[in-house]
Amino acid sequence: MSLYIFIICLLLGVISGVLYDVLYIARCFVCGTDIRAYTVKDKIFLIACELLYCLAFAAGYIFVSIIFPFYGFRLYMLVGCILGIIVYLKSMHFIVAFFVGKVYNRIIKIKEKKRGRTKA
Repeated sequence: MSLYIFIICLLLGVISGVLYDVLYIARCFVCGTDIRAYTVKDKIFLIACELLYCLAFAAGYIFVSIIFPFYGFRLYMLVGCILGIIVYLKSMHFIVAFFVGKVYNRIIKIKEKKRGRTKA
């Protein structure tokens, strides 16, 4: 039973990695990719995204623990969730970040061309 619960927690970690990437994409399009150029509004949005991620992860864990019979909190459950997040971030996150960077750069180029046309 412990292995079954560990695998469920591992999958919950991977799913939370997907949520992290969704918030990462939103953060890139709202705040940009250059962290040094963040304004106060961007930093507030960043904090809001991180809080939303933590709350969603906690809600997901509670939901899963109610659906499946998690009778108590064990350390291996936390380790499973953390390993799931790490597995996702070390694999799929790089692919998503690459494509987000490409799309973001394309959008910036289009905006610069439009600005150049309106000024001329």
